[in-house]
Amino acid sequence: MRRRSSMRGNRLTLASNQVDRGSPPVARRVVDYWCAADHRSSPAFATDIDVPEEWPCRVCGAPAVLQRGAAPAASRQRIFPRTPYEFLMMRRTVEDGERVLAEAIAAMHKGDYPHPGAGRRP
Repeated sequence: MRRRSSMRGNRLTLASNQVDRGSPPVARRVVDYWCAADHRSSPAFATDIDVPEEWPCRVCGAPAVLQRGAAPAASRQRIFPRTPYEFLMMRRTVEDGERVLAEAIAAMHKGDYPHPGAGRRP
């Protein structure tokens, strides 16, 4: 006989089982936020809290504000945060790079680069 999961028949989007049954839900209000691309996001908040000034847009992820047309323009994110050269420059200074290059050239002239016997088969 197969063992069955306790999740069988439950949908992951259902309300939590810890909700008090029969009690009235908390009063809510829907607040409209507008991003620079004029997308509207309408999250629901409890009526007894202060709503945040900014909210991420549900469409583009840019910052959205309460007043339509007042949102700051979102800066376009770079696909690659850094180039390989930028990573190299984070690890080494120009002087370090010159020193490593000089050591590698000297080792090549001696025949020790990358290590003695590299590329030779027995």
